[in-house]
Amino acid sequence: MSPRYEAPVRDLAATTRKHAALDNDFYRHWQSVPLPYTQVDVFAREFYARTVNTSVMVALSVLHTEDLAARVECVKNLYSEYGNGDPAKAHLLLLEQFLSDLLTRLGDRHVHPDDLRTGDPLPSTTAFSTGQRALFTNDDQRIVQGALLGQEHLAYSMLVRLYEGVRNYKHLYGEDEFHEACEYFYVHIGEAEKEHREQAVVSAVQVCRTDADLARVRRGFDGFLDLTAAYWAGVHDAMLAA
Repeated sequence: MSPRYEAPVRDLAATTRKHAALDNDFYRHWQSVPLPYTQVDVFAREFYARTVNTSVMVALSVLHTEDLAARVECVKNLYSEYGNGDPAKAHLLLLEQFLSDLLTRLGDRHVHPDDLRTGDPLPSTTAFSTGQRALFTNDDQRIVQGALLGQEHLAYSMLVRLYEGVRNYKHLYGEDEFHEACEYFYVHIGEAEKEHREQAVVSAVQVCRTDADLARVRRGFDGFLDLTAAYWAGVHDAMLAA
């Protein structure tokens, strides 16, 4: 890594804590009390629709980054997303299992993982996915790496906040059963996202040679955070209307 740009990139990444992508009404609502099935159903479907593209975006960051060292860090991230080579531990599969099981326990019917894919996502979710893909396929690898920096530095804090809300439904499970069901969260909070955060810093620093490069990293970073803030605002509004 370039010593000159490591500190500025880390400082940029740290700004996620105060951004509306993390400090927002959705998280406050999600963590407050157990919510009715209709609201949890909105969350589950929209979060799945958002997250289904995460590993694809990491793959695109590999394709749209020319710097070899930066690519290597992205590949490490991608390998983790796919369960470090174990299909049964792929992160998206763990999420499908958790969300469908939670909805089954909270509602009055069995919810299959395929049910998460039915219906159209909210316009705000679609806008997030469209904007996300535009960032990760940008011709400028610095914007791509900035978007990846934003994605990975939001992910850890996002999953901590989501897990704290999930604990409101612990009464639906046995003691051991609850923690077994939460493997998706533990995989990320315990190890994966901490590694992904560092990998994203390394790859972003790697593409910075000048202040202009850093500014383009910031453009991708800010773009991803702003898309995320709008996404959560849309989810929160839809939950209150459910």
